[in-house]
Amino acid sequence: MEQIFYGFYAKHQWRELLIEPVIHCYTFKLLEESDPIVSDSRYKVVKGAKQYDVVSYLNWSQFLISERLKKVLEDGGFNGFKCFSADVEGITKQYFGWLNINEAGPIVKEDRDADIVWFDLNTWRGYDIFHLKGTFLNVCTQEVKDVIEGAAISNIEFSTKCIGIK
Repeated sequence: MEQIFYGFYAKHQWRELLIEPVIHCYTFKLLEESDPIVSDSRYKVVKGAKQYDVVSYLNWSQFLISERLKKVLEDGGFNGFKCFSADVEGITKQYFGWLNINEAGPIVKEDRDADIVWFDLNTWRGYDIFHLKGTFLNVCTQEVKDVIEGAAISNIEFSTKCIGIK
């Protein structure tokens, strides 16, 4: 038996808002609730102006989401993530920091050319959103992907096909 999931991240677009945290934080790890950026989530604009629904910073797995995307996820009853308030200097649009709090995996096989990874489905705890152990890859169910695409959320890209196998 197998189940299909999708990796997602902020899609970089022309003139997008580029931000960086005001406080220093470690860039090559998944954020945790205990990280200083969660309690002091202030950002400054470095470049660009276009305010999309997903705004990345530091690395592709760390991003802010718009109030609209947060509402879409909450209204859908999706789980596996948390949000924290964020303040972007000079921006009135409300954004929230993204925490991916659940994991499955690790990857047991991959085909980089086809952008497909496989993981043990027995490690998945049924969350709608999670990451694969040992990676920065945000992963979601088909239902989450469909709802986000149906809501025309901007600046999010679904790429890696993640296949859970038993």
